[in-house]
Amino acid sequence: MHGGAFTRQERILFLRQLALILQSGLPLLAAMELLRQRLDKKLHLVCLHLYQLLRHGSSLAEAMAKEQALFPDLTVQLVRAGEVSGELGAVLEELADYYQQQRELRSFVLKAALYPLFLLAAAMGVLLFFLLYVLPMLASVYEGMHMQPTASMELLLAVHHFLLAQPLLLVALLGVVAVAFAIYGLRMVLWLLGKGWCGNFYGLLAEIRFCKLLALLLDSGLNITLAVQTIAHTMGNSHFQQQLLVLDSRLQRGTDITTSMAGVRGLLSPLTLDLISVGAATGCLPAMLREAAQLRQQDLQHKIAQLREILAPLLLLFVATVIGAVVCTVLGPLLEMLSTLPQ
Repeated sequence: MHGGAFTRQERILFLRQLALILQSGLPLLAAMELLRQRLDKKLHLVCLHLYQLLRHGSSLAEAMAKEQALFPDLTVQLVRAGEVSGELGAVLEELADYYQQQRELRSFVLKAALYPLFLLAAAMGVLLFFLLYVLPMLASVYEGMHMQPTASMELLLAVHHFLLAQPLLLVALLGVVAVAFAIYGLRMVLWLLGKGWCGNFYGLLAEIRFCKLLALLLDSGLNITLAVQTIAHTMGNSHFQQQLLVLDSRLQRGTDITTSMAGVRGLLSPLTLDLISVGAATGCLPAMLREAAQLRQQDLQHKIAQLREILAPLLLLFVATVIGAVVCTVLGPLLEMLSTLPQ
């Protein structure tokens, strides 16, 4: 390994730069040497290692396969197909576009998932501000008016004194809460996104990825069965992978692609199946798959926007209820006493 795994942006940069150089007409060895001179230290080492393997007779796909932390199986499969078809530059450019689209989509989904966590973190900040700064002032008012604090206020004051007496503990507590929000809160939100009654976002993401990958693999020259097998391998151990294996078995038995996909329960939406049917009939299957991916991505973004519109008021209502309950508990006796004063 050379410098650890690629970041997504580094992989996109490497593939796009190599595609650009190859499409300019340079042979692969010269392109790799030029790329080695242009990129930063980490990518420089990767290019140097690939260059050495190429000089010893390896194909680019074989060289990439020896750097599994840097180049996933999908990249290796597509590069191999590009070498066979003689369209390596075009395949690398398409692959870079695919990774860029996946990066943008992932960023959009993560931002949507983090939004409610920011609201809850803001609520925690408001509660801490009330405990550390507002509560002591109210306590002094109670003391000046010789009023006996309620049991709930005494509990809040005890928490206040404890936090002030243990500042390091307070910092550690805030750190633990932040980590808990970052890990378990995000997991909870992502778990909700996977539920059918919440929109089945995981299913949508898997369908979008399948359509984009199948279009890319078919354009690179792979046949439909090998393309489906390759996609299934990249999906990991998931329900969608099992469905793809069923699809692969149907295709290998000679069933046409439209009937095969329609016969696999829950694999694709009716809209995608209709577009695939049109693409198979007209010979424009990759184009129809990209159209399906774009439409489903718009659907995904619309559903996430709707979920945020519903979730934000609910979270704000919850936060307002909690803060309102605390404030009423503290101010209740004072307001009650003021209401009994003569006008």
